[in-house]
Amino acid sequence: MEWQDCTVKMEVDVPVSVAYNFYLDRESFPKWMPFISSVEVLKDKPDLSRWSLKYNAFGQDIKYSWLARNLQPTPNQKIHWRSLEGLPNKGSVRFFPKGPSSCIVELTVSYEVPALLTPVASVLRPFLERLLRGGLEKFATMAKTT
Repeated sequence: MEWQDCTVKMEVDVPVSVAYNFYLDRESFPKWMPFISSVEVLKDKPDLSRWSLKYNAFGQDIKYSWLARNLQPTPNQKIHWRSLEGLPNKGSVRFFPKGPSSCIVELTVSYEVPALLTPVASVLRPFLERLLRGGLEKFATMAKTT
């Protein structure tokens, strides 16, 4: 299996603290990230969360789940995680102030290409970049309404 990295960034018209706090709400991800079907933060261990991915692509229903641990964040600057079981992935989201009322959000996701998708691995990155960019666009719109 091979690992691939995917990074997208976008300007968001909210202060960095608003974007950061909105992103911290992991259970809201399915509202703005198109391929995340559910996120459940574990009540007894709030740094852990169960994620489910569901998406139809390449003529197939793709479904994966994983348990992730949020690592120690840097307030208003960085949130990062790694999976502990299930779909191997890790990543970070960084927040860069651009002024008092806007910021740059940079999302990097690294994932192990599942065996099922190895034949299409070369097209997977641009496909995922489009999905992540679309998710960040919805994120930017929703963050404005918080």
